[in-house]
Amino acid sequence: MSSQQFPINSLRTLRRSLKRQLVLPTCEHTPDSELAEMPEPNSLATLSNLFRKGEITHAEGSTPNVTGQWFISTVDASTAIKSLPGIALKPNYCLVTYLYRIRRAKANHGGSVTWAMTQQSSTTANLEAALTLAGDHNTPPYPEGALHNYMAAITGNLTPGSFVVASILQRELQEFGRCGQFHRWHNHRLVGTVPKQQEWQWRMEQPKHLAPRVHKLPSGKMAVEFYTCRIVPPIRIFRHVDRYSGNSYVAKSNDQVIAAATPQTAKLVRH
Repeated sequence: MSSQQFPINSLRTLRRSLKRQLVLPTCEHTPDSELAEMPEPNSLATLSNLFRKGEITHAEGSTPNVTGQWFISTVDASTAIKSLPGIALKPNYCLVTYLYRIRRAKANHGGSVTWAMTQQSSTTANLEAALTLAGDHNTPPYPEGALHNYMAAITGNLTPGSFVVASILQRELQEFGRCGQFHRWHNHRLVGTVPKQQEWQWRMEQPKHLAPRVHKLPSGKMAVEFYTCRIVPPIRIFRHVDRYSGNSYVAKSNDQVIAAATPQTAKLVRH
């Protein structure tokens, strides 16, 4: 097995870049107003174009709301992939995101789900049909023709660096559109060393190195390994390992808690 180390700052820069691009319009992130009715668009691309022109449009049944009803986002998240090194979205594919919003304690909270689809299947009629079968946040819409894993729509040069990019991308896409109590990855910070602000109780032997690495196995498979610190209670250090077949960017992921902040230091952070 051979291993290649990557600078933690490179991963942080990559993540910041993705977060800047994966942004929802305010009317979708925190719905609070009625939207004017406009002619129904026939595809996600049309929705995105109308929004960029200032003509905010949502077809009937997919209007932003905070009543726990799924709706279609106007944002095609695939635009964030165009500038990524080593990977790209396969031709003729786009990413479709559905959003879920509820209001609790005078604040909006919400989940999301993103699917990869061909341009031909991303018609508004097809996307809206999936809404009729959706339930609460545990039962998101699944449009006909969508890939079960959006990373199956990713292609690339299969270099170690491209798998690192894929690991960060898949988590940013999974978090895209979440807010409030539904945040998950948002509360993690990439770390290359053990944070010194806390005292830690280790659940395994403390790793000697926390720098991101890619391991290439004799079988040709790849394993991306990196670490994060969850910065809100419960404060934890996580070890993330994504295993790839070597010719695909679909990963089998394992996110393991390896250390917990002691109650004394965790309480300090909480306040």
